[in-house]
Amino acid sequence: MVGIVQVFVVLLIVVSFAMVVGVPVILATPGEWEKSQSIVWSGAGVWSALVILTGIFNVVPA
Repeated sequence: MVGIVQVFVVLLIVVSFAMVVGVPVILATPGEWEKSQSIVWSGAGVWSALVILTGIFNVVPA
């Protein structure tokens, strides 16, 4: 069970880093928001799901 939590935390860190770097670049580039809007929303959904799953697996007893 601890291994699953560690995998979720690593994935959460990777997705967070990608969002911190990628979203400002997308918003600063002219015309890029219209093309990449679905990618940003998908990334936000994946990040939210990882936060919830990490919390659930962290609370569930082994």
